[in-house]
Amino acid sequence: MARRVSSAVLKSLERYVRRGFLAVTDRPFSGELVTTPQSSLALGSSPRILLLRQDRIGDVLVSVPVIRALRRTYPQAQIHMLFSRKNYGVRQAVEPYIDQAWCYDRTAMGAVRLLRALRRARYDVVVDLMDNPSANAQLVARLSGARYRVGIRHVRSGLYTHAVPLLDQRRFHIVERIAQLLLPFGIDPSQVPLDLEYQLSEGDRRLARERLGPSERPLRLGVNISPRYWGRDNFVACLRWIQNSDPRFEVLVGGAPEFSQEIAAIAAATGARVIPAAASFHEFAAMVREFDALLTPDTSVVHLGAAWKIPTVGLFHQPLDGSTLWYPYRSPHRAVGHPDGVAEVPLGDVEQAIGSLFAECFPRGAEARIAAN
Repeated sequence: MARRVSSAVLKSLERYVRRGFLAVTDRPFSGELVTTPQSSLALGSSPRILLLRQDRIGDVLVSVPVIRALRRTYPQAQIHMLFSRKNYGVRQAVEPYIDQAWCYDRTAMGAVRLLRALRRARYDVVVDLMDNPSANAQLVARLSGARYRVGIRHVRSGLYTHAVPLLDQRRFHIVERIAQLLLPFGIDPSQVPLDLEYQLSEGDRRLARERLGPSERPLRLGVNISPRYWGRDNFVACLRWIQNSDPRFEVLVGGAPEFSQEIAAIAAATGARVIPAAASFHEFAAMVREFDALLTPDTSVVHLGAAWKIPTVGLFHQPLDGSTLWYPYRSPHRAVGHPDGVAEVPLGDVEQAIGSLFAECFPRGAEARIAAN
């Protein structure tokens, strides 16, 4: 009991210190607003760069194009990235482009140790990859000791030395919005590839194929269950409709361990196979790569699908303002949403989206996409 109380006290103290820090240091932005590609930072050819993205898995996946562009512009740089416990497991998505991955431990002592280590690293520039205010990111950016602090201009951008405009969520995808962070480095986001990627070895893919096993059908549809749950009845009805309307597809169902009972129930009701549990996100990603099409409310799966141009039907909580920030980027898809959440998305709308996407990407008589895939 004493240990739990101590932990609670430390967490309360951490929140108090964080809020106090932001209250004291919060001020209007007075740095340089960069709206065109220009070398605003005196970095040299081998800068030490710290990237902040300590939020969710999908947020790391959509940050890959920015990190890739920085690495190609500064091949001799030391590029480090700060993750949280929530998304540290997806660090392999960016490993080809970074030199070190830090993990933010959300405890008072963990934060102190991390900040000491970051200051010892003597970074030239810190880049906040988040497009909304984050107390943790602001704290790390300010206390890192870096000469330059780059971020997207928002209501708490007073700590940045350089900021870029916050583009309209209704018109610009999240990938394009955070790509504006390249401007102070002299990189024009419109002139670099912004497609998503997730690199896998042939060994990764071979293991995934072994785990999924052979299929008697030419195409595979992967269905993912997530906390944004559409409901058992909806999934069962939809999968039965797919099986009847397009028997070319073998349907496999999977998701997080906490949904194992729901997954088993949906599989039993439809005859679908269950996607094997993965020991890591990387192993899970390799299995996603083997599907020909995806149906999912999980944005991390949406972004994995976009990395490999896998046709995807995504189920979304559709904001009333029409924001499209988490849709599959530059990849074949249909997005189906409802302002009251994924659970309220009409079954008929999903079936119509699937039929339309399949007709576009898998015309009758066409062969399944193969190894070039």
